[in-house]
Amino acid sequence: MGFVQRRLLKLVLGVVRRPKLTLLIAGVTLIACVAVAAARLRISTDTNRLFSSDVAFFRHYLEFIQKFPENEALYIIVESKDANQLPPVGRWAEIADRLTERLKKNTEHVQSVDSRVPLDKLGAQGLLFEEPSLLQQNLGDIKRFAPLAKLWGEGGPLINLLGRSPLSRFLSAITVQKPDTDTVSFANVLAESWVTTLRTNDPLVVSKHVPDLATLGATDPSRLGYYYIPDETDLSRRLLLVRIFPKVKYDSLTAVTEAVDSIRATMHEVAKNYPEFAVGLTGRPALDADEMRTTDHDTHRAEVVALIVVFIGIAIMLKSIWMALVAEISLAVGIGWTFGWATISVGELNLLSIVFVIALIGIGMDYLVQILTRYRREARRYVRPSAVWARVFRYVSPPIFTACLGAAGAFFVSLFTDFRGAADLGIIAGGGLLLCLFAGYTVLPAMLVLWPAKLAPVDEEQRYTLPTVSRLHPAVRLILPGLWIAAILAGIPFARQTKFSPNLLELQAPDPQRDLLVRKVQTWFAVVLSKDIEKLRAVRDSVRDLPVVKKTESVLNALDNHDWLQQHKAEVPRINWKAPAPVDTIELGTLADKSAKLANHIDRNFHPTTAPARQVKAQTVNHLRAFEKLLSDAPTDKQRDLAKRLSEWQSVFIDQLKTMLQQFSPAPLDISKVPDEIKSHLVSADGTYALYLYPTRDLWNRAALAEFVTTVENRVAQIPDPPHVTGIAPNIYHSTNNIEKAFYKATFYALGLVFVLVFLDLRRLVPTLLAVSVLALGLPMLVAIMGWRGIDWNFANFFGLPILIGAGHEYGVFMIHRYLEVQHNPRRVWGGWDVSDRALLLCAFITSSSFGFFWAMGHHEGLRSLGWVMAVGTCCIYLATVMVLRPILRWRIERQNLYGLDREAL
Repeated sequence: MGFVQRRLLKLVLGVVRRPKLTLLIAGVTLIACVAVAAARLRISTDTNRLFSSDVAFFRHYLEFIQKFPENEALYIIVESKDANQLPPVGRWAEIADRLTERLKKNTEHVQSVDSRVPLDKLGAQGLLFEEPSLLQQNLGDIKRFAPLAKLWGEGGPLINLLGRSPLSRFLSAITVQKPDTDTVSFANVLAESWVTTLRTNDPLVVSKHVPDLATLGATDPSRLGYYYIPDETDLSRRLLLVRIFPKVKYDSLTAVTEAVDSIRATMHEVAKNYPEFAVGLTGRPALDADEMRTTDHDTHRAEVVALIVVFIGIAIMLKSIWMALVAEISLAVGIGWTFGWATISVGELNLLSIVFVIALIGIGMDYLVQILTRYRREARRYVRPSAVWARVFRYVSPPIFTACLGAAGAFFVSLFTDFRGAADLGIIAGGGLLLCLFAGYTVLPAMLVLWPAKLAPVDEEQRYTLPTVSRLHPAVRLILPGLWIAAILAGIPFARQTKFSPNLLELQAPDPQRDLLVRKVQTWFAVVLSKDIEKLRAVRDSVRDLPVVKKTESVLNALDNHDWLQQHKAEVPRINWKAPAPVDTIELGTLADKSAKLANHIDRNFHPTTAPARQVKAQTVNHLRAFEKLLSDAPTDKQRDLAKRLSEWQSVFIDQLKTMLQQFSPAPLDISKVPDEIKSHLVSADGTYALYLYPTRDLWNRAALAEFVTTVENRVAQIPDPPHVTGIAPNIYHSTNNIEKAFYKATFYALGLVFVLVFLDLRRLVPTLLAVSVLALGLPMLVAIMGWRGIDWNFANFFGLPILIGAGHEYGVFMIHRYLEVQHNPRRVWGGWDVSDRALLLCAFITSSSFGFFWAMGHHEGLRSLGWVMAVGTCCIYLATVMVLRPILRWRIERQNLYGLDREAL
């Protein structure tokens, strides 16, 4: 027995002498740990904290989302249920406005919400943010509109022949033209606005009393400023977006889900009144909320069921309910201490480290089981507690100590990776395993000293029983090992089919609707940030010809549009604006007559062929006649007010005409006057400009993502003093690559650490190799079964590999120590199926069942895959131990004739 083991044995004997004091100290420290954890241990559900900000690419990404927080927003997606029959533009605008209005009232969970760019705030800069392909079309439209604008804005002898006021001139001019659909539609809008203006006394408001020319004749919601974008899954369809910035707190598992659920409820309530639309919620907070809800539910249920099943399993295998209860109490104390350790060491639980409890149940209980099975054996043979516990820990302490250090070390090695979420779990779970082991050295023996288990004693004559010496031929002994090796070789083709899948959506609970929604909106892109606009121009010019880049978006688009308009300014119609002559009371009768003539002219000469056009014709005629009636029937004392209202209407309408034409001769871009809905996307509060690079291919495809990111980064790197490329696509690509490398690194570290620890324990190479051979024999079988079942490695179950190495090597360690125990003292006979074999089976049952409930009962695919790998991997390592290592060790015992002594010698 080495120095450490002697000290541990003295600790146990001290506990045996003072069990009440031990339990008192354990209870006080438990209460203190729980109290400290309740007061100071935080829960952080912020997924941005799962990776180290010290890594350059992730630090740049955090800077990006801090400056441009729209990438952390929620999006309501509105789409037409019938792709062949789109709702009218007004219905799209109405549902967007209603959603915005209702969500703004939800001040508890919503920080801000918007669904459109306020075009009136854009003013003369509006065209600068138009799609370049539409500029030429808009210029052509304004050329055709110029004669009409001159009627309203210019005076002169010839024009004044049509009427004194602009309104009178317009009615005269349009009456002599042959009516067409566009002319009638325009007359309809104006006539309706005149009627509305005269019937109310409210201050004139654009879009309510006076037509909004910026949105007049809009063919889709985008012309009204709404976020109306292509559906990335079907470019023939369009989507309307409502952007929401939720009030998200990351200090509890329910904080995010409460906000998202509240927003969803409002969304569905509003959507009931718009049955022609389908609505859905997407965005990172929605994905996080759904994942947290599923993870929390699966974890809690698995922990409860695991504790129950483990209790039942221990009670059956050890034939004692009290011993099973002592094991659970000792484990509970270890878990309680771990909460205190988590508070001191890390200070918070994240989305990964919060599952440490199931790791302690599945692995930490193994050491308690090994102690209890030995206790059951020795307590039936000895009476004095010191004699019982001295023999228990004399033989069980070395293997459980080595096994626990290896398992804890397998968690701790994650500290050497940049994956902060795994590192936190490693610190907490690694320390927790050591604390569970410490509970096995203190709480467990103290309880059984004070309240011993009721076990039937073994007769002194039967205390030691020689096993039956089979003397089987070595070839027979090697049948089981041969079968296992043959199975591994047969599984090689299946093992080669096992790949690594980086698809993050596959880790969540299956939800086709969620997966479809997240693919509809283009959220994966690269972005370059700089305060130097010329630096962005150099980047854009360098990537413009790349086949992986579909388009770019930045302030440069507005600057280019301004340059294009300057080059074509000679084509912009010139209007000699003059102050409009006001409408006077004498002119009201003339306006009434002209309105009636125009109504008759349209009624007689416009012959539409479609139902919508016929409806517009009827509306126009009715509005003109209503306008004529309002003017004709007005009493004398009201005529002055009517004339004043029409004069005001003229002024507001002509101001809009001026603004519309000014857009084609804009002043240089003034970003300070751009509405926040646009500005926040293009430039941050500190003056950093963003250049967005959108891909040509679907980046949910791993190969397309790699090609896009590497191609863009390589091209940007070629310009002088290149800026950093960041954004969601590079962050996903690099973080998944780094996490994958972290898992490989943790696996190799765990293997190396386990080998060193086992060697330090056994101090000989051959026993060390035999102990760790269970990993070399069990893990390949796991990979083969995964290939056979079509299960790939992913970002959840791959972390099970270092855990399996840390927890699985214990089977080889326990078996070798049992063999060395017999070698050291042949009286510690190894029968056909003795105490160590039962303990090993119980350990395998506890670990595989605890993690297996993640797979059997869970909905979160990541947790289910982790549970499956841990359960099946544990079974494979255990079977490799009993089918290969155990027969070899039993054969070596028989070969050495360790039992070749007579009864008296024993």
